[in-house]
Amino acid sequence: MFSQRDIAVLFVAGFGSSMIFGTFVGSLADKMGRKQFGVIYCVTYIASCLTKHVLSYNVLMVGRLLGGIATSLLFSVLEAWMVAEHNAKGFDPALLGDTFSKAMFLNSAVIFGLPEDANESVGSHSFWFHC
Repeated sequence: MFSQRDIAVLFVAGFGSSMIFGTFVGSLADKMGRKQFGVIYCVTYIASCLTKHVLSYNVLMVGRLLGGIATSLLFSVLEAWMVAEHNAKGFDPALLGDTFSKAMFLNSAVIFGLPEDANESVGSHSFWFHC
């Protein structure tokens, strides 16, 4: 359907989009509102995912560009919003580190559980311990 070059361009476009938008999206969020940009992240990521179901190169390219923007928002806006709200509410600063530690642990636990869950869903034997 698509050449290797087309696929490579799509691949690089997502990272390039993140690189370009990542340089200024954090400061935009600081000026225009982190919560609003958190919502924009959700909408952008949903739109990016929806484009994956269309067999059109141009639509796929838009999806990769949106995915890059969403990645930039994910890794800048949501954590900044958390820190700003934590400080605004006057919570103990030590609790912030604890909250991020728990989030990272749970994120890792979910990620490590996904391959096993996927194998069980399709009825194959576990590859997790047999790699």
